[in-house]
Amino acid sequence: MKMKKDRLSYFRNKLVEKQRQLVEEVGKSAIYAQGPEDDSIKDLGDQANNAYNREFLFELGNGDRRLLKEVVSALRKIEDGSFGICERCGEPIAEKRLEALPFARYCIDCQRLVEKEEATTG
Repeated sequence: MKMKKDRLSYFRNKLVEKQRQLVEEVGKSAIYAQGPEDDSIKDLGDQANNAYNREFLFELGNGDRRLLKEVVSALRKIEDGSFGICERCGEPIAEKRLEALPFARYCIDCQRLVEKEEATTG
């Protein structure tokens, strides 16, 4: 069953807003990760702290970038007509799930299976 145009429009707007926020966050973390300070004039504790902060911000950036990819993928699915369909079983994803995670790739049952598989292989 196809999703109605007004619902698709609603989810597109949610996704576009999320995309805007993520682009902003990824940009900020990239700027912070560069760090304008010169580590050579700091003591070892400061250098270690700066390295930790840069690594933390880089990881944060990676998570945001991964999420951004998911959002962009969901927007493409709206365009090609496959939005709201589970990538694993091909069944519709519940609208309540899409409300919470408009970029969800799987229905809740398949999501649990994917997480279980990742837990045993990861």
